[in-house]
Amino acid sequence: MNIYINDQKLETKLNGETHLGEVLDQIQKWIESNGKYLRHFTINGQEINRSEVETWGVEKAERIDLIVGEELDIIEDSLVELDRYVDIVGTTLVGRDSLTEKENLDLKEGMPWIESMILSTKKLLHLNLASIRPMGKGKNVEEIIESLKQGSQNLDSTNSIEAFLEDLRDLKLFLIDLSARLAVIRMDDSALFEIIRKFVTDKEKVKKDFMLVNENFQSGKDYLATEILTDAVGRLNSLTSALVSLQARHTENKWSEILIEGKSLGEITATLNETLNGIAAAMEKNDIVFAGDILEYELPELLEGMVPFLEKILEGIKT
Repeated sequence: MNIYINDQKLETKLNGETHLGEVLDQIQKWIESNGKYLRHFTINGQEINRSEVETWGVEKAERIDLIVGEELDIIEDSLVELDRYVDIVGTTLVGRDSLTEKENLDLKEGMPWIESMILSTKKLLHLNLASIRPMGKGKNVEEIIESLKQGSQNLDSTNSIEAFLEDLRDLKLFLIDLSARLAVIRMDDSALFEIIRKFVTDKEKVKKDFMLVNENFQSGKDYLATEILTDAVGRLNSLTSALVSLQARHTENKWSEILIEGKSLGEITATLNETLNGIAAAMEKNDIVFAGDILEYELPELLEGMVPFLEKILEGIKT
C-alpha cells in the first residue's frame, strides 16, 4: 500500500492494522497532531465514502491519496458545501405549500450544521454577526439563523415557506460576502498592504461615497443608494479582513500597542461596526433623516480617524 499526502509519498509502514478504517484513523491522528486537517481522500483513484471502506481489508488499497490543508481550507470547503446546500433547499421549496415528512426531517437536521459552519467562520474571521445585515437592512445574521431554525419547525403553508425562503436568500447573500472576505485573507502580504494603502489614498472618495448614499436616499433614489452602500461596505469589509489576516500572520508585532489617541484597532473597528449597524437599523425603520446624519457626519469622521492608525501599521509592521 502506498500512501500520498498532497502528492508526497508518506514513508510509513502498517502497525498491525488489518482494515482500511484503522489505517485512516491512524493517518488522521497523525495529520491532526501536526496541526493540519484532512479535506478529502481517494482510494485507488476513486472518491469513496468513509463508511464504505471502514471494513475493507488493507490489501484492497494499492494507493491512498489524502488532501490535507489548514483551518482556512476546511472553512472554505465547508462554505462551498453550505452554499450548495442552500441552493438545493431553495430549489426544493420554491412553489411548494408543504413538505414531505422526510423533507421536513432532513431540513431540521440541516439547521444545526448551518449554524455550526457559520459560527466556525465567525471565529476565524473575528466577525460580529449581530452587526452584519446582508441586505443592508432587515435582520442581522444571528437573527436570520434563529429565524431559519424556528421556521424549519413549521413549513406547512405557502406563507411559512415564503418566509423561510426570504431568510434563506439573506443567508445566501451573507455566504457571498464570506467568500469575498476569505478571498482577501488568501492574498499574499503585498496584496493585503495594497488594500490598506488604497483605502488611505482613496479616503476622500470612500467618505464621499457614503455621503452619496444619503444624497440618493434623500432624492428618492433608493436603489442607487443601496447599490452604492453595498459597494462601500464591501470595501470596508475587505479592509477589516486584510487587517485580520495580517494580525494572524505577523504575531511578532505588538498590535495591541498600536494606539491612536488611546484607541486600539479593536476599539476602532467595533465602533465602525456599531455605526454601520446603526445605519441599517435606521433604514429598517425608514428613518432616513437619522441614517443620513450618520452617513454624512458620524461615519466620515470615523473613517478619517482610521487613517492615522492604518498609516502607522504600514510604517511599522515587520514583513
